[in-house]
Order: sequence, then C-alpha cells, then structure tokens
Amino acid sequence: MNDKDQDIPSVITGGCLCGAIRYTVNFNQEHPWPPISSACQCTMCRKWTSSLTAQFLVISPKQINPALNTFLSFKEYVSSPGRFRGFCGDCGTSIAWRSVDYTPIFDLYLGTLDEKYLVGDGVVAKTLATPNGTQYWLQNAVHGVTDVLEGGKKYSEEGPDGIREGKDSVTREDYGNIEVFCGTQTRCEDLKSLPSSAPFPQSREA
Repeated sequence: MNDKDQDIPSVITGGCLCGAIRYTVNFNQEHPWPPISSACQCTMCRKWTSSLTAQFLVISPKQINPALNTFLSFKEYVSSPGRFRGFCGDCGTSIAWRSVDYTPIFDLYLGTLDEKYLVGDGVVAKTLATPNGTQYWLQNAVHGVTDVLEGGKKYSEEGPDGIREGKDSVTREDYGNIEVFCGTQTRCEDLKSLPSSAPFPQSREA
C-alpha cells in the first residue's frame, strides 16, 4: 500500500493489538473518501492514547462493520459525563471516542488501522495521517515537535459550538464548527468501565 498511484479505497480495515477486535470501515456515496481526519493534544487524550498527539478519523457508526459493541472484549470508559472511550479489554488498545450528545459520528483512533494503510509514501497513508478536519488543544503543544502537524482548522482549546443540530450526517465543514469536549476540564464523579453491551447509537449490528 505504499504505491504513490494507489486507487481510492472503498474499505479500510483495522483492529486492536491482540486481534480480538477487527473492523472494516466502508466508504460509499453517503460516506465518501476521504474520511475526516483530526487530532487532539488535550491532556486526557494524551493519557488515553499514551502519545503526545491523538489522531483519529471521524466516521459514522453506519460505516463500521461489525459494530464495535458486538465484540465481547470491547469496553467503554466514562471519562466525562456522557463521553465514552472505547478500548479492548484484553490488550488495552484505545479504539474509539463518542459523545451521547451527538450520535451521528464517533472518533476511531487512527493507529488502530492496519499497518498497510499507514506506511510509506502512498496517497492513502498521507491522506489519513494529514488532518483535514480539526486540530484541538494546540496550547498544549510541545513547540517544534507537536505543533508542526499540517492541515485542518487549529484551535488552542476546544472548537466553537455547532454540534447539536440534529443532523443524520456531518460534513467536513460541519466538523470544523463542532464543539468537542475531551474531558480535560470536567471529570465524571463515578469513573468506570462499561461492558461491551453499552450500545453505539445507530451502529450496524454484525
């Protein structure tokens, strides 16, 4: 997949480190390529991913198959009220982030994609790895290190409000105006992990 003349993919695949969770992301007329690619440097995303910059794809639950909540090892951590961070309960891989305030989309962590999509000089790798959506919490950037990632709208903290419009889908332009709360300022009083039965709204069943 490192050919510079790659075809635009109709699907991309990925999963957790141990292989207990495997998924396919589909692209079609309703959800075209390229996906929205974004990044965050808030403290909570850093701790969750064990990296200075968390990169993720913003996709619809309708695009992913099987639904993540159908895997026995899929768990969710309540990092803030109404904000859920999904992971593999077997190997600990950070997989997803979602908000109960906005169900048409969720974040799928970029590093969970299969290696063939994320290496080399191919257009697929560069498209996925270059933000075209939003970069959040640049005030936390390590100067000269994590502030050099090009692409997307950039915010020192969160983005402006505009998420709660009741849409069934979201465009790249919409996403630039979405308020994403990663949980850095407010924490849930009862932090806990949820079993895999906790539903992803509108997700496709296996």
